[in-house]
Amino acid sequence: MLPPTRRRRGFLVGFLGALLLLAGAYVGVAYYLSTKVPATATVGGVDVGGLSPEAAAAKVESEVAKLESEPVKVTVAEESFTLDPDRSGLRIDTAATLDGLTGFTLDPRALYDHVSGSFERDFVLKIDQDALSKAVSGAAAGIDKDPVEGTVAFTDGKLDIVEPVDGLAVDVAGTTERISAVWPHQRDIEGAGGPVGPRTPATAFAAFKSEFADKALAGPLTVKVGEDSFEIPAAQVVTALSATVADGAVTPAVDEEVLTPLVEEAGEESGVLRDPKDAKVTFSGTEASVAPSQTGVSIAVAGQGDAVLAALRTDERTLTLEPVVTQPKFTTEQAKATLPKGKISGFTTYYGAGQSRNTNIKIAANRINGTYVPPGGTFSLNGTLGQRTPDKGYVKAGIILNGRLSDSYGGGISQVSTTLYNAAYFAGVQIDEFRAHSFYIPRYPEGREATVSWGTIDNRWTNNTKGGILVRAWATDTAVTVEFWGTKTFDVESVKGPRRNIRQPRTIVDDKPGCVTQSPMVGFDVTVTRIIKQNGREVKRENITTHYDPEDKVTCTHPNSR
Repeated sequence: MLPPTRRRRGFLVGFLGALLLLAGAYVGVAYYLSTKVPATATVGGVDVGGLSPEAAAAKVESEVAKLESEPVKVTVAEESFTLDPDRSGLRIDTAATLDGLTGFTLDPRALYDHVSGSFERDFVLKIDQDALSKAVSGAAAGIDKDPVEGTVAFTDGKLDIVEPVDGLAVDVAGTTERISAVWPHQRDIEGAGGPVGPRTPATAFAAFKSEFADKALAGPLTVKVGEDSFEIPAAQVVTALSATVADGAVTPAVDEEVLTPLVEEAGEESGVLRDPKDAKVTFSGTEASVAPSQTGVSIAVAGQGDAVLAALRTDERTLTLEPVVTQPKFTTEQAKATLPKGKISGFTTYYGAGQSRNTNIKIAANRINGTYVPPGGTFSLNGTLGQRTPDKGYVKAGIILNGRLSDSYGGGISQVSTTLYNAAYFAGVQIDEFRAHSFYIPRYPEGREATVSWGTIDNRWTNNTKGGILVRAWATDTAVTVEFWGTKTFDVESVKGPRRNIRQPRTIVDDKPGCVTQSPMVGFDVTVTRIIKQNGREVKRENITTHYDPEDKVTCTHPNSR
């Protein structure tokens, strides 16, 4: 029997030997396992189970090459673009992915996993975020688009709406993040971003159409003025309408400068709007009749734009405006109260019978006969007669042109003007415009005569008496008479001063055809004083000075002279 010490030493040696044997076996198994890939191993979804390390690496590398060459499709709101992974910084780190898949290890956990066959690993990515972001940004530019704002116009009486169109904006940062999160397992990726609406949405255009335009164009605009009303057709109203598209809304507007004449014209045609109408006095001989005056009615359209738009938003489309009533200047009552009571002045001038000028005198006298000038009214001889033309019956007769006798249509009516002037003179009315002939004509009173010429010289006066004045005029073969019938207001006295500054005529011999012989008459200056009295008291004294040129003696030598 061995002593205890030797027994212990033998046991220790045996134990160490067994331990060395087990360790050797462990190392041997570990070495063996390092030459094989686990049976059910996958790398990035690639089955490499049971392959040798070389075969597994080759298979993974083949799949990586395929993934890195396949384009990535990115879709944003039904629009899409593609990315080339290699050019977009999308890469797989093959070495890092395969690291640890095979190789010698004494780690019992790794050996256990190896023996059990449970091994799964994803790809290790090597993504260049800057490159990917730039690639996404560049590709997004191809599908990005700005929204298109809608427009509104009223054209040819109709509403014309161009609907707004959404734009599209790719969120580059968000899309880059999404690609990084799912690639390479997904290559059809929903990117970040989406539609970009216009500043004014389509709903605003729909609201404008239903709430305003459809009602505004459905029928005429009725304008109510007091108890009366009239209509403006929608086709006319629409010409004054417009709309602005801004700040998310479509806002109608009305152009008052366009609308105002439309309203006024329609109102006048309907008779609702009208100018005041003065009473009109007409005569049959000296018997008067009065056509009544009429008040005027107008409205103020300026500043009513908002009220017009409010009316057009309703089904009734009725705009209510306050009438502005204006009174006539000459009312029926005034006309009746100021009717002529009798003759207040008259004058007659004479001429020889059988002259061509007599025709013109009769036409002019007949034209002014029966003219009524109300209190405050103004008479114009040119305004009453108009231009003297052949179609009105006027013939050529003598006139004074540049100091010489000549012929023109209407020649001779200066005699009517002079006769009228004297009737006005002695009625005491306000003389506004007159001009004496350039040289003195003996058939007229010195300093109390008036020529007339269309467009240059008029005979005008204003009725400042207490009543209306009826002008009566008539001409015979040898005389023309003008009378004023009215309300006697003034007494007039006329005082003529002596001739002064006498100027002698020249003697002229003229051999031109058309020459008119002239008898000589001295030129001179003369002053006539009109003294106007009312109720026996002098109220006005007018000194009227006339300068007459001498009338030269003209002897005509041409056979065709007169």
